[in-house]
Amino acid sequence: MNKKLLLSALTLSLLLGSCAAPPEAGTGPSAPAVDFPVPDDASAPDGSGQIIVPRSDYNRDHSNDHNDEIAIIPPDPKPGNLPTHARLGEATVLKGTRLSAQALPGNAQTDKVDLKVLVVSSGAGDFGLDSATAMLQQGGVPYDVLNASTQTLGQGNLINADGSGKYQGVILTSNALVAETSPGVYTSTLDSGEWDTLFQYEAAYKVRQLALYGYPGVAPEDYGLRAVAGAETSTTSMTPSSAGKAVFKDLTGTALPVQYAYSYPSVLESVPGVTTTPLLTDPQGRVLAATSTAPDGRERLLLTVAENPYLRHTQLMSYGLVQWLTRGVHLGEHRRFLQVDIDDYFLDGDHLNAQTGLVYPAPFRLSGSDVLSVRDQQTGIEQAFPVASAFRYAMMFNGGGAFPNAPASCNLGISTPDLLTSVTKCVKGSFDWVNHTRDHQRMDVMDLKTAKGQVGGNVTIANKLGLPFSKQTLLTGEHSGLGNMDPNDDGTHNDEGTVGPKQDLGLGRSNPNMLSAATSAGVRYIASDHSVASERDDSCATCGVQHPLNANIFLVPRWPTNVHYHVTTPDEAAASYNSIYAPGGIRPYWDHKLTYEEIMDKDSDLTLNHILGGYAFTHYMHQPNLYQYAPGKSLASDWVRAGLTKYSLYSTLPLNTYKWDDLGAYMQRHTLEEKAKAAGSVKGMWDRKTGTVILSNLSAGTVPVTLTGANAGSLYGAYKSQVVSLSGSKTVPVTQQ
Repeated sequence: MNKKLLLSALTLSLLLGSCAAPPEAGTGPSAPAVDFPVPDDASAPDGSGQIIVPRSDYNRDHSNDHNDEIAIIPPDPKPGNLPTHARLGEATVLKGTRLSAQALPGNAQTDKVDLKVLVVSSGAGDFGLDSATAMLQQGGVPYDVLNASTQTLGQGNLINADGSGKYQGVILTSNALVAETSPGVYTSTLDSGEWDTLFQYEAAYKVRQLALYGYPGVAPEDYGLRAVAGAETSTTSMTPSSAGKAVFKDLTGTALPVQYAYSYPSVLESVPGVTTTPLLTDPQGRVLAATSTAPDGRERLLLTVAENPYLRHTQLMSYGLVQWLTRGVHLGEHRRFLQVDIDDYFLDGDHLNAQTGLVYPAPFRLSGSDVLSVRDQQTGIEQAFPVASAFRYAMMFNGGGAFPNAPASCNLGISTPDLLTSVTKCVKGSFDWVNHTRDHQRMDVMDLKTAKGQVGGNVTIANKLGLPFSKQTLLTGEHSGLGNMDPNDDGTHNDEGTVGPKQDLGLGRSNPNMLSAATSAGVRYIASDHSVASERDDSCATCGVQHPLNANIFLVPRWPTNVHYHVTTPDEAAASYNSIYAPGGIRPYWDHKLTYEEIMDKDSDLTLNHILGGYAFTHYMHQPNLYQYAPGKSLASDWVRAGLTKYSLYSTLPLNTYKWDDLGAYMQRHTLEEKAKAAGSVKGMWDRKTGTVILSNLSAGTVPVTLTGANAGSLYGAYKSQVVSLSGSKTVPVTQQ
């Protein structure tokens, strides 16, 4: 079979879907003028002033047809638990029957608290629990959850046997922890004795309390706010006050959008002994968030807007809320990333015809002018967005498509066997470079000799090219060799496109020859596919995966995007997207065909979710997406700019872009730390009297531990964090904010 006709099952269904609903006559772009490679024995102009001459020094044995499956990415996820109608009311607190009043223990050490947060939930139907746990996980903050509908909250839940406090902060998923016991009747799941016990602990141990959502009334306590009758809404906005900017230190001051979240706009009410300070207000100046000091000195923060981890206002507030709750001292750190990979560099690949929905007979390959433009586009991104001053593309290269003896030059008129290779040598210091195997062959079923040639052979080519590449990282073709494969693949068509539907057979079905070839070449980190369940860790959303068959290999998941692998222009990108999500598509979602601008808007929402969530995973696109479709423009850079424009509107927190080897090391360290905290083997005890934290590792060996609020370490945003290699215990000076 001609490899140019061999498409994945999903790609084929996309094309069939496009044929079923062809574009209107006279619409759609014509084929762009691009640089197509010519046969090895030909000499012809390539459109950039280059004259291609026959290769004489290196074998360009690679597949001309890379047919990745197009990942189906929900364009606008809306969980069914959105709090659009999360109504509350004045709470009824039942008289204490579960426990009697409890005095503090005689050995109370009120200056000492564990670096852990208590989340108190009202039980089934709780709107705030997912938001509370998500924001803590994103900051690496250890926590416990107490279900107040089934568990009694007593002194033993709050104070250790030695008299120190078990928690440095308390999150209430709603201020009264109510359940709607009958229509319009809201009863607290804690009785009066339990509330008294909680408040006594918070006052004695100086522990802050965050209520993620609340009705601004008087029970179980008064925050000095009153709801404005008739002002309830599910759509509004929140603007930080000067006090709000001091709490939400990374926010720019732009109003935060509130959608699908019920809220109770409020006004201040004078209450003896209570001091209330508005943090966020709606367009009419009514209060939606405030700090409040209780008569007993306790510090509280109340939100009168419902939360959900998928909603923008929750995502934007989470970082500041956690820092306020913990006074800027806690285990773990919240760090944000923008990592973008470009796959298949040096190769040619499929190119979609937007009018027919089929691929052009001639494949697409980057030109020298495209690469020069991408370098300049990257510089423009760095200059336009201060939060992304470290941004770099990572080029995942297949050296089988390169001409190592081509001279280095940024002169588009030079005589060279391959202008792309010549320009690449000229601009090589502008990008990170990652081994994507020599020829992009499928490695699910591959012998050891061939696997070593694909992995190690690409290293040899990279050295000949002089690429400053991440030597410890590997991306296999189609993420192959990791068990997500056609179970009937016999390894006889490894140089062709996907031959059958893939199944997630688990990492245990990884190709040991691929793993051996990788470790032989010095590889420690393999890029995996986040959309494949076995290649990510759902128990730790920000973690990578230790490979179960090879202790020397660690997986770092990558996210696909909705800029598909075979598109070069906005019209092509829109045609491919709409063949999936528009009416008549294979997975219809929208009620109309989206324009390119609408697609960038929708996909950048997903990007922003990933950035705000503190995920270090990369997003990936493909070499056709770097085509300069207009002066200084490419689909890849449009996608990056769309996400950065939204992010910069709200936050000033810098975005990290690591070289892949550094990213792998960071992810492995982060994963070891998160697993140790989840197992309870790493702890921190904060002695506020001495201004120190005692870090303890209860397991054998050494574990990396990150402490935010340390006096030493690196500054990120407004807070310093220090990484400690911990065996036994270590005392670290800290400063609270």
